[in-house]
Amino acid sequence: MVDGIVFGTCTVAGLVVTVLCTRRAVGNPRVSTWAIALAFGVCTLGVLCAVPAVADALQDITGVHNVGKLVAHICAILWCAFLQITMVDLAYRPEYLKAAMFQRGFAATVELMILVPLFLATNRSDVEFTTEYVDDPKVAAYLLIYLSYVLVTCAELAFMCGRTARRNWGIRPWSGVGFALSSVSAALGLAYAFSKGSYIIFYTLDNPWPLKAEEVVSPTLSGLAVLFLFGGLTLPMIGALRERLRDKKALAGD
Repeated sequence: MVDGIVFGTCTVAGLVVTVLCTRRAVGNPRVSTWAIALAFGVCTLGVLCAVPAVADALQDITGVHNVGKLVAHICAILWCAFLQITMVDLAYRPEYLKAAMFQRGFAATVELMILVPLFLATNRSDVEFTTEYVDDPKVAAYLLIYLSYVLVTCAELAFMCGRTARRNWGIRPWSGVGFALSSVSAALGLAYAFSKGSYIIFYTLDNPWPLKAEEVVSPTLSGLAVLFLFGGLTLPMIGALRERLRDKKALAGD
């Protein structure tokens, strides 16, 4: 129930933001604008597949158990990689961009090369890739590998978004607030990975907290992270649009 409400809301918001960001990328093509559009596109697909009803439908169509969860996790990894590339383009010198894109792309590829075979080796009709099934060592290992990637990338994103927010604060108010919200989003992503990962670790130590609490807290943190990021990376775009409209009015007045 919580998953459906949270991820359904994120899907609707994601569709709107993806369209807006794609239009911006077409009008202002650069690495960061296209990376943002691609990030929101794969994120929207991921949260859509995380909706239980959609995941069940995909399973019925493909005949592959847990396929919705796999697609959602692949999209989350690509989403993080695209966001890293976005922030590198905005926060670092141009000569560093190519190497940074290769580094983040290589890390995401390695992560997928580990996760997908592990998924295929573990996947069967009597398991799901959720904390409810971490009594299966392969499920626990899969989730911990996935969450470790999320933890590391969100930590970097929190740092880069925070630094970019400080640079824009007072100079470009919309961008300053937007990147501050993006930093909060990354912090929520960290909290999600820590919450879910620590539950798995404490479960293996036979001292977990109630599963029902974890099943509410983790999806809520994940959904809030997505919504904060949608808002955070949309605000700079709105600010740029306002500046262009103001410049056009000034030119028309002259």
